Amino acid sequence: MQPKRVAIVADWLTSRGGAEKVLAALLEAFPRAKIFTTVYNPAVFPEYKSRIAGTSFLQKIPLLNRRHQLLLPLLPSAIGSLDLTGFDLIISSSSAVGKGVKKPAGAVHVCYCHTPMRYVWQTETDRRLIRLPLGKLLISWLKKWDLKTNQGVDYFIANSHYTAERITKNYHRSSTVIYPPVEPSHKPARVDKGDFYFAISRLTAYKRFDLAILACQKLGRKLLVAGEGPELERLKEIATDKTIFLGRISDKEKIEYLRAARAVIFPAEEDFGIVPIEAMACGTPVVAFGRGGAKETVRDGQTGVLFDKQTVAELVRAIKRLEKTSFKDEVLTSQAQRFSKSQFISKIKSFVAKI
Repeated sequence: MQPKRVAIVADWLTSRGGAEKVLAALLEAFPRAKIFTTVYNPAVFPEYKSRIAGTSFLQKIPLLNRRHQLLLPLLPSAIGSLDLTGFDLIISSSSAVGKGVKKPAGAVHVCYCHTPMRYVWQTETDRRLIRLPLGKLLISWLKKWDLKTNQGVDYFIANSHYTAERITKNYHRSSTVIYPPVEPSHKPARVDKGDFYFAISRLTAYKRFDLAILACQKLGRKLLVAGEGPELERLKEIATDKTIFLGRISDKEKIEYLRAARAVIFPAEEDFGIVPIEAMACGTPVVAFGRGGAKETVRDGQTGVLFDKQTVAELVRAIKRLEKTSFKDEVLTSQAQRFSKSQFISKIKSFVAKI
């Protein structure tokens, strides 16, 4: 039997990133599905205007509705206020509150989990909440809420085996691994490699861009850093003229830098990590921290180099090893194809058919 009415739930829709690529692929897999979310910014996602079926009360709060994460204590109530009556399949794409949506009687809820909330369950690496004056109390409350909402989830899908392990550890639930879609918006093209390394992401502390900057400086290598975020000023303070900060760049510019870079540096412990796949699709190897999703996507010595400890010395050694290694374009691009959108859609449809 096929589900008659499908609801796809997103934490929020205010900016574009990896979770939003998953949403787009889910909407392609279920072309008649409707979208529910806490906050929707039509200026960022004009293509979804006709598919938005419900937003929360946060949508009506001027100014803050676009900076909703400032209202974190209200987000659980916001997601719980969505009315999904009449829908028989719910797919939540969640790294925060999405899975807390209320399931109508008779419906099946599948949660595609990007990560159990990092700032709640991994405060050793994501300290955004614990640094707040009442951070520990807020974390304790969110943990209880997060565990309670698991009762409304019938099936978990994890975006990596690393995330699946964390779902088991934190939620005591099993999950099926389906890697997220990373569909290159270009055809691989041969270009002459430049004399620089490249790193791109939102500049937050756990991304560990400080390691990339200091390692490249120690080796005398040029590093281009793309992205914005709260760590920007601190990173500028430790950088020399060997590091160039590009700020926010377009998708077209990102592809150009990915193609031309000697390698991409990915020093974070991520649940999956799209950047290494995008780099390999461009024929560019990756220097990555060998934990989290990168351990599942980067083949050490064939599509990049993995390092074991998040230290400058370890990253320096990894860069030196990369510079002595030859990488084949066909191996790099072939590895990237394992994570294509067509693979994702096929596996999601098969999963829904089985349940």
